[in-house]
Amino acid sequence: MESVHWARGRPVNLIPKRPATILYLETGVGFGGAVISLRTCLEHLDEACFRSVVVRSLDDPKFASFPPAVKTIHLPRRHHGGNGRSCPIWQRLDAEIFRYAHHLARIARTERADLIYLNNDFIANMAGVIAGRLAGCPVVLHERNIPSPDSRLAVFLTRWISRFLAISGPVRQGLLDLGVAPERITMVPEGLDLARYAARDAAQVKALRERLGVGPEDPMVVMAGMIMDWKGQHVLIQAVPSVLAVHPRARFVLIGEAPPGRDDYLRALQQQVNEMGLADAVHFAGYQDDVPLFMQAADAVVHGSISPEPFGRVVIEAMAMGTPILATDIGAPPEIIRDGETGFLVAPGQPMALAEVLNRVLGDTDLRTRMGRAAMEEVARKYSVQRHAGLIQAVFDELLTPDFSLNLYLG
Repeated sequence: MESVHWARGRPVNLIPKRPATILYLETGVGFGGAVISLRTCLEHLDEACFRSVVVRSLDDPKFASFPPAVKTIHLPRRHHGGNGRSCPIWQRLDAEIFRYAHHLARIARTERADLIYLNNDFIANMAGVIAGRLAGCPVVLHERNIPSPDSRLAVFLTRWISRFLAISGPVRQGLLDLGVAPERITMVPEGLDLARYAARDAAQVKALRERLGVGPEDPMVVMAGMIMDWKGQHVLIQAVPSVLAVHPRARFVLIGEAPPGRDDYLRALQQQVNEMGLADAVHFAGYQDDVPLFMQAADAVVHGSISPEPFGRVVIEAMAMGTPILATDIGAPPEIIRDGETGFLVAPGQPMALAEVLNRVLGDTDLRTRMGRAAMEEVARKYSVQRHAGLIQAVFDELLTPDFSLNLYLG
């Protein structure tokens, strides 16, 4: 028998029907690390306990790669200009936000959602916060950005979020600076399905390098991530001539795509490569399904963000493949990498410093082997998807308890 409590003249079902329905909202600007992390998590949540419905703003065929049991709903929305990291929150709160919130609330009621999960930063998910309030659902925000306490509105809306999942220490500190109480924040670092990061056979690696025009003895450097200016692809390109001066056969592969409608930076990078006469050394590979294969084929992976990185999924991906990672020392990478042991930390926006470390790594086989082995062990201990999904599932279980549901309703 269902347990029913009457509050404010309306019945409240204190025990959600199992499996509980979780409505996931994904409003990012592209199919990047946040979406891939969500997909990986949904592959490992207990389907006997949770039914997953993903509402996505992007019309991207790659969402077909989500697990078959996951229902996806395309609800397009208008994205604001800019890169999503500096626009004041008040400039983003307009009629479109409220229209989107009402659509989301209607979907939540139709799907009988028990909880709404917002997959990305607070600014991109204001409509989801409002929708949770309208639908009477607890809201979980998986904060994948480092928030800035620059808005009274942001501080106010945090009250409507039941739990924040912080992917790193800098993200947690940003939430604390926003006024979020520590007990409302759960640390949930990113996680990898390590089975997908098993070493490929030598024939696959050889075939990839041949396809890229990289010889068996040529040094190969990979950089993976969305093509956006704060990711720092231009810094690596500026470092290329100094690396070629020491390793003239080195080749550089940039993996990733620009967000839809925001390819100005990609065109600028391509022009930069041509003007510097680097077309033979730098290859733009676009979006790739099998990034781990590229990383295994590489001698080094670069993560070059020039703004503080909230986490940096590619950092632990490179570590999982046993390939030395060179990451900028701002944001989360310093808490992931033991400098000189599991990877290297370099100053952001400094191509000469990056080139110096790259030259050292590319010229030392023993260093690469030793560092790769230590990095793989570190990832296995700290960043498995089983641990990641277990932390999220524990939060869902807590928020869907009868006592919490009643407190949410009465509050």
